[in-house]
Amino acid sequence: MSSMNRKIGIGVLWNLLSLFITRGASTVFTLFLARLLVPEAFGLIAMATIVFELANIFVNSGLGTALIQSKSVNDKDLNTVFYTNLILSILAYSIMFVGSSYVASFYAQPDLVLIIKITGLIVIFNAARIVQTALCSRNMDFKSLMKSNVLSIIISGVLAVAAAWYGLGVWSLVIQMLSSSLISVVVLWIISPWRPALKFSAESFFRLFRFAKNLLVEGLLEVLFKNSYILVIGRFFGAEATGLYFFAKKISDLISQQLTGAIQQATFPALSKIQDENQTLKEKYRQIVQLMIFVIAPVMALLAGLAPILIGIAFRESWNAAVPYLQLLCVVGALFPMNAININLLLVKGQSGLLLKIGLLKRGVSLLLLFLAIPYGVSGIIISQIVAALLSLIPNTYFSTQLIGYSLINQIKDVIKPYSSAVLAGLGAWLLVQQADSYSILWLMAGGLVGVLIYIVFSYLIRAEGMVFLVDKLLARSKYKPVDE
Repeated sequence: MSSMNRKIGIGVLWNLLSLFITRGASTVFTLFLARLLVPEAFGLIAMATIVFELANIFVNSGLGTALIQSKSVNDKDLNTVFYTNLILSILAYSIMFVGSSYVASFYAQPDLVLIIKITGLIVIFNAARIVQTALCSRNMDFKSLMKSNVLSIIISGVLAVAAAWYGLGVWSLVIQMLSSSLISVVVLWIISPWRPALKFSAESFFRLFRFAKNLLVEGLLEVLFKNSYILVIGRFFGAEATGLYFFAKKISDLISQQLTGAIQQATFPALSKIQDENQTLKEKYRQIVQLMIFVIAPVMALLAGLAPILIGIAFRESWNAAVPYLQLLCVVGALFPMNAININLLLVKGQSGLLLKIGLLKRGVSLLLLFLAIPYGVSGIIISQIVAALLSLIPNTYFSTQLIGYSLINQIKDVIKPYSSAVLAGLGAWLLVQQADSYSILWLMAGGLVGVLIYIVFSYLIRAEGMVFLVDKLLARSKYKPVDE
């Protein structure tokens, strides 16, 4: 078990290192691009995003996750997945190419025709790296994945900023997306020793697809649901409002979804190996939940509290309208890890059928809330997301209770202290920066410092679980002395 703990720990560290470098670089590039571009440019990209995200899900069809989740795979499995993805990607791109004019008509944005035709190539690029990514994950080789992510983010970001500087507008964002995907593929193919052979097994396809089919449907529903907000905002409120929402969502997701995803990616292969040991699995999930919320909740709270001064310093005045959107989306982001970790458990247990059923229920409720919120504008739509995230905890945690005995009440007890500390920290930071008479780095740093101190002190006083776990680990390491052989 100690060996597995070390693997999980190393995997998390590599993923976190990759996260900090790539997200940090991505944030810097986003700041530069926001200074050079207008909200409408981001709005057009947001409108096009749903098309190739749907295509990506269709192409992957859950087979990449099936490779990771399987207890063993052979060369026939790998080749079958590779060629299946490649064929599906060409088919998906053809559909996107033909259907681009219909999408442009829906949004009343003629520029989308060419944007979709070009960005659609990402689907083919991504299909070429699914097997390599799955192999790295199975082998817990997150160092290689980090190299791929870091190089693709940095090089594509430099190219995008250069393009924006020379006045290419929305095409600078297209260049960033295309180059990032292509560079990632090239790096993974250089690192990975696996190469496709002329093999295809119907038995492998149907065996893997039995697990993957539910992920395919769930993935399609998730993309449609996630982008339904872009669809509605783009259709009813125009490109500028779409760009403001998309940009605020992107900043929020840089922290909540990316950090959660990094931890899940690192722990999923190892947890899958103990999927039949319910008590051990429960303890591991408790630790993961406590640590995730202890780290993510204060960051989201401070981001919400410092949003006015942060956006005022970093961006053009045209972006100030994104502040209330970002603050509300930080609440959504703070709730995201709770839902994601329960979904992750279903995948570890191989319960993709349950995942699909829960997804259908949640999406139905969320879409109902979305359409009820349209008369209340973009802020009303984001509030509907908060309500939906809270309601989603009910079905998500129900099956966690059934599978490993980790109930909603237990999970609330594990996270209520860090959430409370985070709210106080965010409020303290916000109250301080409200006293600022101008946007300045000094006020931003002061607000951040005050928020961090409030969080640490209050977490210590109420003995928040995540802090207790970290302190115990540090004390245990400091007392450990290796025995000389």
